Amino acid sequence: MTARLYFHRDFRSYTGGHGKVWDYFNHAATHPRWSPFIYLTPDSISEGNPWWQETARRLHKWQPCDASALFVGGLDWSAIPSEHPPVINIVQHVRHADPASPLFEYLDRPAVRICVSEAVAQAILATGRVNGPVHVIPAAIDVSGYVDRPKRGPNVFIGAQKRPELGHRLAADLRLRGIESHVSDRWLPRAEYLSQMAAAHIAVLLPDPSEGFYLPGLEAMALGCATVMPDCVGNRQYVESGVNCLAPAADAQELAVAVASLTPADAARLVANGLSTATRYSLAQERLAFHRILDSLGIEG
Repeated sequence: MTARLYFHRDFRSYTGGHGKVWDYFNHAATHPRWSPFIYLTPDSISEGNPWWQETARRLHKWQPCDASALFVGGLDWSAIPSEHPPVINIVQHVRHADPASPLFEYLDRPAVRICVSEAVAQAILATGRVNGPVHVIPAAIDVSGYVDRPKRGPNVFIGAQKRPELGHRLAADLRLRGIESHVSDRWLPRAEYLSQMAAAHIAVLLPDPSEGFYLPGLEAMALGCATVMPDCVGNRQYVESGVNCLAPAADAQELAVAVASLTPADAARLVANGLSTATRYSLAQERLAFHRILDSLGIEG
């Protein structure tokens, strides 16, 4: 008999946060002594929802005390009663450390916490409220189905879902310089987003300044794009400015200058170094680290 790990998700649209929880769901499924199960709230939708087809692992009622342990992220905490099995809490953003955030109040609830970057771990530990051990497992990526695709799209891909106005200003500036670009300014199914990015030679990513990790930057590197991306809290985990990425200020003109200044030799160097960086963030490494945490719970089923 295997131990049961219950996941809880309110899935209204695909986000990187959901994607990372999906990775951990699959990590649990490969553990020889654990089986994951998912509860989707009634308001969850099917479009872009990776759990929708998991009929054998879907829970029709949320009864957390039936689980051996729980895996929660973000506001999933609101569905956890005061008496509950052990909790593994994935923390994906520094906003958990902000007293103005509703997530802040959950830091004093007992859990084993997994932070997706050192910056996130440092932020929550600095509050003095964290109840339980904190582990850092850098967020990993998998773009294996999109690698080595022909670069047949516009020369520049602009990932602007979080900063659409800046993205469109940048596109206009690039147009004046005779550079074709495509602005992705809304949330897309993951496959479509990665396909668009993989088709470009240069990827400009526009993160929120307080990102906890920011996977799209790593994904662009793994897809062989010369990456241009302003600094944010989370991407400091992997960005080496001028080595694997150009990191101008989050200003349309400065971003456009950075793109226009890229020579073929510069772009090739960024691509090579970016690919090397991306290999350090594999799902296999993330899975192994998570399995060690599951083993440490001492639950046999």
